[in-house]
Amino acid sequence: MNIHLKRSAAVWLSLALFLSSLLSVFHFGAGTAEAAAQASDELADGQYTIGFTIYKNNTDEQSVMYDYVDRNSGKLTVSGGKKYVSFLMKQSAETKSFKTMVDGVLTESETVSTDAAANTRVVRFEVSDLKARLDGWVKVYWQLPEPIGLYDHEYDVDLGFGTPVLVKAAPAQTPPRSPAVPADDPVTAPPATPADDPHPSPPAGTSPSGETPVSSFTDLQNHWAQADIGRAVGLGIVNGYEDGGFHPNAAINRAEFTVLLSRALKLGESQTPLQFSDEDSIPSWVKPYLAPVVQAGIINGYEDGSFQSDRQISRAELAVIIARALKLEADASAQTSFADANLIPQWAQAEVAAAQKQGIISGRDNNTFAPNDSATRAEAVTLILALQNKLQK
Repeated sequence: MNIHLKRSAAVWLSLALFLSSLLSVFHFGAGTAEAAAQASDELADGQYTIGFTIYKNNTDEQSVMYDYVDRNSGKLTVSGGKKYVSFLMKQSAETKSFKTMVDGVLTESETVSTDAAANTRVVRFEVSDLKARLDGWVKVYWQLPEPIGLYDHEYDVDLGFGTPVLVKAAPAQTPPRSPAVPADDPVTAPPATPADDPHPSPPAGTSPSGETPVSSFTDLQNHWAQADIGRAVGLGIVNGYEDGGFHPNAAINRAEFTVLLSRALKLGESQTPLQFSDEDSIPSWVKPYLAPVVQAGIINGYEDGSFQSDRQISRAELAVIIARALKLEADASAQTSFADANLIPQWAQAEVAAAQKQGIISGRDNNTFAPNDSATRAEAVTLILALQNKLQK
């Protein structure tokens, strides 16, 4: 009897062990299948937004090339199972080539669109695996001011990608209103103050102190620059938009900033003919203010003879222009205390250092200067007022 019981127990034990191992196999297989599905990186056809980073080759350090792209412009298009990434590239004319690895071969990226006035282009390239680094290659040919001169380099980079986010179709909306007219358009801007009037009267709707009530704009409540913007409006330097807003965080272009600077310096207006190759594309409301600024040597054109009025101004360019306007002494050996000082272009380092020393410019979050980011309208106005304060001392 005991022998039979022992045999039965052994059989049941063997069966239990077998079933346990079988369940383990099935469980492992299910986990493997799920992981494989996740690793396949299969995405439905459609449009996605995607983050991306450009690294120095074989490192986790950002490449300088990452400063010459719009980091928020990454898009992913999935079509027929293939994935294509695109983004906006700055300094398009100087970036002669941008290649990525496709099927083991460095292949020139496709140019989707170009904006010659802004010196940008949108590039697109195929990516087989979004979870892996993608090899890339850049060719830059850039004629910079002395003492740098010609920057002629080519180098390898790596591209890393974030998680794609599907772009959902927007719900039907009523037709949009016509775009706001820039504040510096003579249709909406107040007349320029004569250069020989040291005490201009504030425009209608402003307080005697020259400050515009915050309620005059729809988008300045609690903004860090609302007081400076109100003062600048009261002084007739800048104005708002037809839609009731000031758009403080919008990028400012060369045409708009030239007008602000000319008004702040009280250079007056001039009908002196301009010598820019793209004069026909310069807005008529800019030309009377542009000539005096050019004659003063504060703002110049580009090597091709163009002015590029629609081109956005970087924070580094803004610092150089202000330094010229104040005739600051630029020391080529001077250093700044910004955390990202290594990103400041060499042609702007002396002026940025001089402007920081004078307390005219300041950094953004985490003590970064962000020299290659586009300057905003709020930043430009604040800098203009700092310029005025220095001139009045």
